[in-house]
Amino acid sequence: MISNMRKLLLIGNVSQRNTLIKKLHKLGCAEVVATPQIEHMRACDAQQDVDAYKVKLAKLEYFMQTVKNYKVVAKQLAKDHKIDYLPAKGRGMFAVKPVITFEAFENIAQTETDIFTHIDELKSYNDEIIQLKSEEQKQLNTISSLNPYKALTTEFSVFRDTLNVNVLLGEVSNTKLADLEKIRQLGGEYEIFQSSPTSGVAVLIEKDKREDIQDVLSAVEFAQCSFADDKTSAEIIAGCKTSLEEIRERHNRNVEKIMTFENLLDDVMKLYDYISLEIAKAESANSTQASDTTYYLEAWLPESQAEIVNKELEDSPLSLAFSIREPLESETPPTLAVNNGIVAPYESVTNMYSVPFYKEIDPNPGVAFFFFLMFGMMLSDAGYGLLLTLGAGLILAIRRPPKGELNLVKIIFMGGISTLIWGFLFGSYFGFSAKQIGLWYWFNPIEEPMPLLVVCLAIGLIQMFVGMAINMVALIKQGQSLWGISSAFSWYFLALGVGAFALAGKVGNWAKIVAIVLIVLGLVLLMLSGTFGKKGAKKVTGAFSALYGIINFFSDLMSYTRIFGLGLATGVIAMVFNQIAEIISGLLPVKFLGVIASMAIYLVGHIFNVAINSLGAYVHNSRLQFVEYFGKFYTGGGELFAPLGSQMKYYKIGEPQTPKTKSQKA
Repeated sequence: MISNMRKLLLIGNVSQRNTLIKKLHKLGCAEVVATPQIEHMRACDAQQDVDAYKVKLAKLEYFMQTVKNYKVVAKQLAKDHKIDYLPAKGRGMFAVKPVITFEAFENIAQTETDIFTHIDELKSYNDEIIQLKSEEQKQLNTISSLNPYKALTTEFSVFRDTLNVNVLLGEVSNTKLADLEKIRQLGGEYEIFQSSPTSGVAVLIEKDKREDIQDVLSAVEFAQCSFADDKTSAEIIAGCKTSLEEIRERHNRNVEKIMTFENLLDDVMKLYDYISLEIAKAESANSTQASDTTYYLEAWLPESQAEIVNKELEDSPLSLAFSIREPLESETPPTLAVNNGIVAPYESVTNMYSVPFYKEIDPNPGVAFFFFLMFGMMLSDAGYGLLLTLGAGLILAIRRPPKGELNLVKIIFMGGISTLIWGFLFGSYFGFSAKQIGLWYWFNPIEEPMPLLVVCLAIGLIQMFVGMAINMVALIKQGQSLWGISSAFSWYFLALGVGAFALAGKVGNWAKIVAIVLIVLGLVLLMLSGTFGKKGAKKVTGAFSALYGIINFFSDLMSYTRIFGLGLATGVIAMVFNQIAEIISGLLPVKFLGVIASMAIYLVGHIFNVAINSLGAYVHNSRLQFVEYFGKFYTGGGELFAPLGSQMKYYKIGEPQTPKTKSQKA
């Protein structure tokens, strides 16, 4: 359900504003919002503080990202025995936020100076690594440019012009070396120092013939050598390799130094959350109005927390006056969904589409029920359901995530239970049918696909009707009862009429009369629903355009055949992997090898199948909620309730749970 909200209106001393905001943060149930302009008061300007905090936040992000980036490099260097590094144990993929007390959280500010000093040190090491990479590339480029002259055993300085002769040293592509013969035909001379893909070429030209031979050099794309050292190419290459060894050694040492900061990550994450909260507090202060001595603040509170806030403020000197009231008609409070542990994980699915609007009916219970139901049908294999339930259940048992964390794992756990149930009903166990292993089953979709299609469409029809019922209730609450009833019951009567008509042949002709009456009544109500909200001639066009909705209705209903398709695909793919395993096992001459090969195919094939089809079940299931279900009633467009403290990314404030002693348990 959507929690009712209350608004806190408070006047206090300017000197105690930050203390009051800190108190609201500790309570963790207030979202401070911008206040309207008040006469004789001015808007607070804390933007400079916000900007300063954001700079600090960027430095902390730089630290964490840099350590993360070098971790892979450090692991490889340690594996190659080039540095001493033992990776620190991280939180893991399915970690939950550690709990920190409010008092410990407030003390994090004392670590700020030391941490930013370490960040400056890390930055100096990283900057040096960047410089070293530039130097390394420079040495590699030098070695690469010397490649055509590796066969040259004399110093580069030897190749200098004399009084009457130009001496040129350069490189030419091996594909054009034959064209150099024209140089001799023009009275010049050359020598090739063979290499690949280009070779070094020394050219001797009488100065008065330079212009004639220059055309030949241009034609072969002769690139003049840039080296003029008193060293051979081998000596320069050796020097470059020595420099590269020194550069790489310095690089490795710097990586090793950077990774020594890895043990600061927890403190950095705490400071990150602390500064994130300081930004939220500064922005909250920024939302208030103030005079020289007093300030005015507004905040949203859940109705369930209003009494607690009221008591805290009554017992403290932090306010001169305050009141807590219900929202005005002109106000739009933020949305806080309050659901039990089964429904709450599905809030993440709804919020992917849009946060519910404050005044509308909470869609999450319906999403939870139908998502659970359809997920199992899309996988429809008891073996896969067991794998998902055990895998996700093990993660949840180890991590024990609180509400709001590891929602995807919770959804998969419940989806596994649904898959287990549907798999039992359909008699599918890792692609083997219940008939093969002598177990009971309702029907096998692969052998009898039509009953599955009927069940899928029936579930889709029920979900669409539930959506229409929710829309009807919402319209009735808005005082538009006739519109709500006609828009919902028109489809109910049409569906009952079509059903009665289909059964007429079995129960008698009287069913046809009932069917016709229901269909006509449904069409009349449907046309009536199309007239609401319209005036004049538009009422007539609205009535007839409402009939076009019949096409959209059946189009939406047909979308539920994707449940049918995914359910069959999972079973067929599982069955194919089993058949491949049996064939491979039979082809191998040694029975032991056949068993190993078949087990490998079973393992890889079924893991792939359950993974890819679980992803498909999640995506297509979400699509059915967003389009076919939400399209019947959902408004969305709400703003998620974000109290002070919800901005924390890595930790959460609370009291750490301690294991109970035997006496406490007793």
